[in-house]
This record gives sequence, C-alpha cells and structure tokens, in this order.
Amino acid sequence: MTGKLNPLTSTQSQIFETTAEDADEPIRRLVGLCLLHTGLRTGEIVHMRPGWLIADNEGMIIEIPPEEECIGGVGPIGPGNKGRQNLNDRGEPCTKCRHSPNREDNKWKVKTPAAIRIINIDSAQQSLVDLLDWWQQGFDCLPLSHRGVNYHVQQIAEEAGLDRKVTAQNLRHTHARMLGQKGMTATHIMARLGYSSLGPAQQFVSDPK
Repeated sequence: MTGKLNPLTSTQSQIFETTAEDADEPIRRLVGLCLLHTGLRTGEIVHMRPGWLIADNEGMIIEIPPEEECIGGVGPIGPGNKGRQNLNDRGEPCTKCRHSPNREDNKWKVKTPAAIRIINIDSAQQSLVDLLDWWQQGFDCLPLSHRGVNYHVQQIAEEAGLDRKVTAQNLRHTHARMLGQKGMTATHIMARLGYSSLGPAQQFVSDPK
C-alpha cells in the first residue's frame, strides 16, 4: 500500500465488524456495516436517499445516481450560501455542497462519472440488508452528516479497542482490500468503488489486471 491508503488489517476489520453489529444505536450499526461492506464514499452515504435502494430476491441493490438534492444543511450562514438561507435547518445544502467550487444549484453530484454505479449487497450480509430496509422506512427522521458519519465510525473503533484512528475513508479502502483478498480483479474493484482508472484499484490486488 502506498500514499494515503490505511485500511484496517484483517483482524482489525473483523473486530470492527463484530463491534458494529453489537452497537446499541441502529444508525451506528448501519454506518459501520454499510461503509465496510460497500466501499461507499462519505459523500455518497450522506446523500443516499430511499430511492437509491432496491430490494431483490438475493439482498439489496444501491443504485447511485449522477446527482441528488442536498437537504442536509447544518451550521451557520457563511460563504457559498448565496441565498442567505438558514442552514441550521435541514432542507438546505450541507456545508460540503454549498462550498463546492462547481456548485450551481442545491444538488450533490458524484465525484466522477465512474461513481455512477450499482452496488449489490447479497444475503450473506443480511444484517446490513435489514438495516438498510429499516433506514429506508424511517429516512425522514434519520439524517446523516459528514461529521456524523465519521463520529459513528470512530466510536465503533474506540469501543472495539482499536489502537488507531479509523475514518470512513479507511473503511472504503478496507472494503477494497477485502475484495482483493477474495480474488477480485482490479477491474472489478474499480467498478465497485467507482474509481475512474485502474491505478487505485491495482493497489489492492496481488495480480493487478
């Protein structure tokens, strides 16, 4: 591994998963398991909407669209808020979206066209499927923020006794590492994580093809 990659080891990821499954708060269980088993970016899970989720006979599908209305606003009025809305209330753009250099509206957009993808979650991850169904039914009462996602991740890591900082990005890379260990090709990992090229995915496989 090179650069900023810092995935959990196999032992750490197993401990993290067990602790996430035992968390008292369903939303914390959802965040931990979803990031670990899907490789979603933080911005993707924060802007995920019920319409992204499609149940099928074998589990659940997450279908990431090119863009989504951003309604997760928190924090005071500041630069980037051209309309001078009260961003303390949900229903306005989140901090990330309103400060996006390419922002022309109140919509979140995928990082690259390659991020428009479908992620399959099979029945082997039934706990995650059940949590996504629970979240889908109660979405209006369960908003997530970038800060909130990483808070839940770090709380799981601390409860697990992991002697290291763990972020949503670390879990994304952990998911890629897990795929590589299962024998998935770099092409498969690229598609699953929404990379624009093979380069990043090749770091997670022993045979980078």
